[in-house]
Amino acid sequence: MRLKVLNLLVLIFISSLIISCENDDDKNSECVEYEIAYVTSVNAPTIGTINEAIDIEVNFGVFNGCGGFGKFIETENGNVKTIEIEAKYKGCICTQDVPIRTTHYVFTAKNKGEYELNFKSSPTEFITVNLTIN
Repeated sequence: MRLKVLNLLVLIFISSLIISCENDDDKNSECVEYEIAYVTSVNAPTIGTINEAIDIEVNFGVFNGCGGFGKFIETENGNVKTIEIEAKYKGCICTQDVPIRTTHYVFTAKNKGEYELNFKSSPTEFITVNLTIN
């Protein structure tokens, strides 16, 4: 009887270890997070043409070697556009450097006029690009 109880306890213990390891592996194998990244510099022209894509080089900082570009988050109010970068951190083991990454923002104006693009460079500051569209 004692042997059966002991075998049952060992079986339960081993089963719980296997199940807990499987759950941890499933959670940790993803290792993807998203955070707002701040723009460090912008390289953009000052003049453009209606319905022509304007390529704007945007540099931004990430917190470690797993960080990269995720997506742009845009808010528009007339001819003023605020642009944030959402960085994607993919990987479970990351280098501890703090790299600057580069991506490209494409702006296309449908109307002539003056446009203001505000790239978020801190929680309260922006790098502003003023574009004249002919």
